[in-house]
Amino acid sequence: MEWVRPEILWGLTALIIPVLIHLLHLRKFRKVSFSNVSFLADIKKETRSKHRLRNLLILALRLTAIGAIVCAFADPYIPYSENSQDASRVGNAVSIYIDTSPSIDAIGEEGPLLQVCKTRAAEIVERYSETDKFNILTNSFAGSYAHFYSKDETLERISGIRTEPFVRNVESVISRSTDLLQKENDRVKTIYYFSDLQKNSHVLSDSFLPDSNISVYFLPCLANERPNVWIDSAWFNAPIATAGKPAELHVRIKHNALQRVDGLGLQLHIDGERKAIANFHLIPGLETDTILRFSHGQPGLNHAVLSIDDSPIQFDDTYFLGYEVVDQINIFHLTQDLFSKETKSLNRVYESSNTSVNIETSESIPDSQTLSSFDLIITNGLVDPTNGLTETLVEFASLGGTVLVIPDSSNSSSRANYLRTQFGFGSGSKWNLTESPVSIGNLNVDHPLFDGVFSSTPKRMDLPSTDRCISRNISPDEEILGSMSSGLVFLSRIPVDKGGAFLFGAPLEKETGNLVNHALFVPILLRISEVSRSARVHAFTLGLDNALTLNFESNEEDEIRISSLDSSIVILPESRSAYGSSTLLLGPELDTPGNYFVEIDKIQVLAFGLNADRTESDPSAWDIPTFRQQLSSFGWGNASVLNVTNETISSVVGNLDTGNHLWWYLILVVIIALAGETILQKRWKRTYS
Repeated sequence: MEWVRPEILWGLTALIIPVLIHLLHLRKFRKVSFSNVSFLADIKKETRSKHRLRNLLILALRLTAIGAIVCAFADPYIPYSENSQDASRVGNAVSIYIDTSPSIDAIGEEGPLLQVCKTRAAEIVERYSETDKFNILTNSFAGSYAHFYSKDETLERISGIRTEPFVRNVESVISRSTDLLQKENDRVKTIYYFSDLQKNSHVLSDSFLPDSNISVYFLPCLANERPNVWIDSAWFNAPIATAGKPAELHVRIKHNALQRVDGLGLQLHIDGERKAIANFHLIPGLETDTILRFSHGQPGLNHAVLSIDDSPIQFDDTYFLGYEVVDQINIFHLTQDLFSKETKSLNRVYESSNTSVNIETSESIPDSQTLSSFDLIITNGLVDPTNGLTETLVEFASLGGTVLVIPDSSNSSSRANYLRTQFGFGSGSKWNLTESPVSIGNLNVDHPLFDGVFSSTPKRMDLPSTDRCISRNISPDEEILGSMSSGLVFLSRIPVDKGGAFLFGAPLEKETGNLVNHALFVPILLRISEVSRSARVHAFTLGLDNALTLNFESNEEDEIRISSLDSSIVILPESRSAYGSSTLLLGPELDTPGNYFVEIDKIQVLAFGLNADRTESDPSAWDIPTFRQQLSSFGWGNASVLNVTNETISSVVGNLDTGNHLWWYLILVVIIALAGETILQKRWKRTYS
């Protein structure tokens, strides 16, 4: 416990006054002669004892009253933190965080939350002296806020704060403020945290504890309860987006509805033109997935906008994305014999198809820049692939392409086995041979690869046959598309990062089986080409996705730009190229949701969308008592949650440096002591007079 005015405690010397009064007013008994006092002896003793007890009680009550009133004027208090006791000696370094995430646009009991936060923050600054230093932090974590300012400069910055499309977790905010305050070693450090206490952005962990030398005060500005519906994500399940082909865009919608809602509208605009509409329904506790159907337009980059009509929360009602429509599927056929029957048969499948397919055949792999323009690479009968070739193929698949591996009839090379295992397929290089070709035992016709191949599932199918199949282990990640009666895998697929790989368990040579001449050979190869590179949606989240990747290497002399559609926002991103791809750092300049494109030497190479962070789309928030319990359970002993209003914040903040004042308890003691003395004197006199 500390004292605001300890010098007043000298007034306790006044306690001698009631003691002196007590001594001077002690009642003296007169002796009166009486003939027989034997019956009065006991009464005399009893009366003297009771008067002495009454006088001592009155003295104690008077001492208590005087002592309590002197202590009340000295203003005792219990400090909120040990750090605040040195403020008058060294001054203050204050970091004020104001939540500027989209959810702060909500309305509370005292008006718009952001305005309430700004008003209260300004009130706190006004309570400090001109020599104190202040830092203002918002969700952008902008470099301009990484400095300390004077009182007047801080008030000016607070007035200019606006909503920002970024969401920060409470731990990252406290960590950032702590880093800034550490520069002020000679000052008392305090953090004021203004927020709406959204649950999704106020997640505490055991791995983080705030600096115990810094006082942290949470000042919640809570919103009224409100429902919300938001677009969470979108994707194409279909293969490559080819011009003129039908398309299905899958959309996931989330909500916090407490009852079923039917007939809500969803719209899709592509390049400014409405392409599809759909209705969806909300079921409490369940996400809603819906599909928008339309046809792809001309080849090129496309900018799309998904939108719903929902209020009062609207920052997440729009979802921006970009994707590319191509005019053909590009295939690279790598073989050791350009003139073999198997090579010609495979090429003939694609050259004679009605689909837009371009196939190039070579005995050597091109450079990474050229390779990035292909969607599918077929390795046919490679006897001894080099390790460098294996790395190139795996990298191609990792960046979103597809590789089809067809073994040679010998299959004796350890490098061929190494190629397969690098994609993730199980190891094994020996053939399981039969005297004559044996038919495939099972075909997984329910797999998406066979969509559209069969009009209906036949009960008895004529399947390809082969006299050999690779005997190998099966990886847990493999998707088995076809298998032999013996259980060996005839055809399988495995995901490889953003792409994938297919593996035939048998060669194409006619001497080993009838796969090349079978009716299923053509549709299987065509479907592999169609699913070789999915129609990828390019959509990023502000504050979470800080970079994007191009599937080719840029040159140092290339002029790379990222621009909004109306060119109102143009940045020159930092570029890093390696291993056949280029990474572009988005940077803090991109802070507005919308459609954007990447331009290299004035040629558009990528369309993408930037979206507001959906972390706070669910408006569930902590109440103050529960959040206090959270802080306590995670060991935030130096953090306090202050329940204030616009009317009470001045007095609450005024007490922060001194803590919990006890003077009014002492005034209550004075009143009780004086009342006790009055009652004691009247009752005692009436009883014993």
